[in-house]
Amino acid sequence: MSKLCDAAIGPGRVSVTWADGRRADFPFIWLRDNCLCAECRHPANGQRLLDTLDLPDDIAPCRAAVEAGDLAVGWSDGHGSAYGAEWLWDHAPTPEARAARRATPRFWGAGIANDLPRGDWEEISRSPAAERRYLARYREFGFGLIDKVPTRDGMVVEVGNRFGHVRVTNYGAFFDVRSVPDPNNLAYTAVALGVHTDNPYRDPEPGVQLLHCLESDAPGGESILVDGFRAAEDLRRSEPEGFARLARRRQSFRFRDREAELSARTPVIEIDDDGAVMAIHFNNRSAAPLDAPLEEIEPWYRAYRQFARLLRRPENELRLRLAPGQLLMMQNDRALHGREAFDPNLGRRHLQGCYLDKDGIASRLALLSRGAA
Repeated sequence: MSKLCDAAIGPGRVSVTWADGRRADFPFIWLRDNCLCAECRHPANGQRLLDTLDLPDDIAPCRAAVEAGDLAVGWSDGHGSAYGAEWLWDHAPTPEARAARRATPRFWGAGIANDLPRGDWEEISRSPAAERRYLARYREFGFGLIDKVPTRDGMVVEVGNRFGHVRVTNYGAFFDVRSVPDPNNLAYTAVALGVHTDNPYRDPEPGVQLLHCLESDAPGGESILVDGFRAAEDLRRSEPEGFARLARRRQSFRFRDREAELSARTPVIEIDDDGAVMAIHFNNRSAAPLDAPLEEIEPWYRAYRQFARLLRRPENELRLRLAPGQLLMMQNDRALHGREAFDPNLGRRHLQGCYLDKDGIASRLALLSRGAA
């Protein structure tokens, strides 16, 4: 990382320049509030000791200088701070630095069938390097396939707890996906399921779903995956007003059976403060009546139907026939999943699933990347 070569105090900002020509401005309050010293942050755990309200309203630097390639600041409240050149760039508010901090998803469709993000459970379970490689690919694509997972009851929970923490829901710590009499969910039938987000009626919605194949000799039942982020970007390009409408208006989702009654409201396309797609919430089976002003209902439906058409394009559909011992891991709000119908009279199709939160997997990958796991 390039060192700093210059620092200057301007109106409300400290401007710094790196030796390679990059430049960034930092507001006084931001710099002082983010002091890294042991007086402002606990030296053992890094958590903040400084309360932002303890800072004077007119906090300002008395001096700012480059010392040994880093930034040193003396403050009007008598405090002294030091900021590393690399740390400053990692947190700089410039468009270039902010773009570098944002993970860039790799869009995909049917064309990646021969180059899937894939891992081997035997290797993953004994090699941190193999686990890190798999999780890095999973993060890039929003899904991953794991081979050679033992086909024993509840194994999906063991895999889930390896990567994060299994979330217990009204379906239990794990659930069986197979055709049963009197099902409380269409997933437990043999009918085809359009691609969807699981449990959008839950707040918070599960971040990750694991599906482990135990038996698969029934005709049909092919799994379908679609990159919801890619479809959303296609909609943004072709129908920007429709994209904005699905990102702005919340849709209601509901689930009800003898043991649970769940509901949530969320936009079909969720974007961050900068407009980047961060989540898709799409489930035709669990959709409740749209609650919107009269004049917005028909335009919303036009946008929704166009987005649904994009999700059904053959070139967007990745089709997989899971074999016993294979486990599919999906970012629930990106990799939408469905299946073809199957015939339970001619064979068995039995999957077991569980849910995780996204932050557990992100934490696991971060620990592996720094050699702490």
